[in-house]
Amino acid sequence: MKRQQILEAAYTIFSRKGYHRATVDEIIALADTGKGTVYKYFVNKEQLFYTLIKERSANFEAELKEIAALTEPALNKVKKAIKIFLEFYVANADLWRVLMHEMRGLGHEEPSNFTEAQREKYRERFVHTIGILQAILQEGIEQGTIRNCDIHKAAHGLFSVIVMMVFQGFVDDSSESIDTAANGITDIFLYGVATLKK
Repeated sequence: MKRQQILEAAYTIFSRKGYHRATVDEIIALADTGKGTVYKYFVNKEQLFYTLIKERSANFEAELKEIAALTEPALNKVKKAIKIFLEFYVANADLWRVLMHEMRGLGHEEPSNFTEAQREKYRERFVHTIGILQAILQEGIEQGTIRNCDIHKAAHGLFSVIVMMVFQGFVDDSSESIDTAANGITDIFLYGVATLKK
């Protein structure tokens, strides 16, 4: 119970203030608990942040794996995966903005409040998630419904479109908005915007 209160308070503080400006004392005050209780569960601010990211993304990652394991055409899986990504990033947009700021675009070698070892820990989670998208795209290539392409770049490009749609406010948390965005992204990603063949 107390641990969950601390994580919920941490979500609020980190989302509002960013990682660097957030303090454990503010989280303690919002959680209405003592310093000893926080440090009973979490060694420091970074471990608290990482636990929050990990636990917030657990169901999302499980759902993605379930989609990847389905015995249905890869094109259907792409659409389902896009919808799951949208639902997740809409629900967690503020916190993931903070994470991406700290990661500086998830890979660029710019200064960050994280050490390189800490950044690598977050990068590994991201690579794993993108890897599920890559596996679905590879399956499409094998089924002959997706043309042979660099699936690494394609998965990153698709991820970037999804995230920017959310961060630019083109999607809200209504199921109608998410469905519309998922259909639009899927259509453009799979079939493009041109009316003529080159």
